Amino acid sequence: MAETGVEEQLVADGFERVYAELEWYDGPRRVGLADIDGKPHYFLNDDYNHADVTDEHRV
Repeated sequence: MAETGVEEQLVADGFERVYAELEWYDGPRRVGLADIDGKPHYFLNDDYNHADVTDEHRV
């Protein structure tokens, strides 16, 4: 967990909170839970070659 001041700066810079990444290698690789527009969403990465955001919040 980031320190309070650091977390506030990251949010001000446009970053949002990631609660869990169940597989990670040079970026999220499979599934996790993160805020999108301030609300928690599950994310699923179907393609390891490039990221693509859709209405289902697939990354």
